[in-house]
Amino acid sequence: MDKKITTLERQVYRRATEWLIKDYQAIKLMDSESVYTFENNTNFIQGFVFRCLKSSANEIFEIDLNWNSIGVHKYISPSALEKYLIKEKNSYIKEHVVCKNIYFKEIIKELKKDSPDEEKIFNILLKYYYTALITKEEDKQLDERGLRRVMLVDKEWDGESLFVRYEGTGITLIDNPNYLFK
Repeated sequence: MDKKITTLERQVYRRATEWLIKDYQAIKLMDSESVYTFENNTNFIQGFVFRCLKSSANEIFEIDLNWNSIGVHKYISPSALEKYLIKEKNSYIKEHVVCKNIYFKEIIKELKKDSPDEEKIFNILLKYYYTALITKEEDKQLDERGLRRVMLVDKEWDGESLFVRYEGTGITLIDNPNYLFK
């Protein structure tokens, strides 16, 4: 599966990058414990990045990104799509295609610099920040194979094979027909 980047994604991710840099400058002024929490808590960083994407989508296209909406997620497994269509909302979950702990570290490293490289942050987001809806059973397969926080077990990930965790477990991802940024 190839990851095609849309014009809408480029616009939203570009503006989100500007928000990230600007907002992180304010975070750096907080007390050291708060800064440490931000820089070392993947869930906190995830929320920060998502809110920047949400703000930029709303600003540019007047789209209200709702994390629980199917349209936010670029990919979906056929099984999760089926569950969605029959309204079994508790049977699928949201999953980062690339383990978020891998690329969020790179974003934070860049943000911590006196002069963060906007292009570098933009490219990291554009390359890695995509989510998928998968079933809870498929999620269990990732856990059973030790692929919750790594892309490959016992191997170095090449940074390019974005879907390797899914391919290795037999989970199929397709383009989400409801994706907002087509």
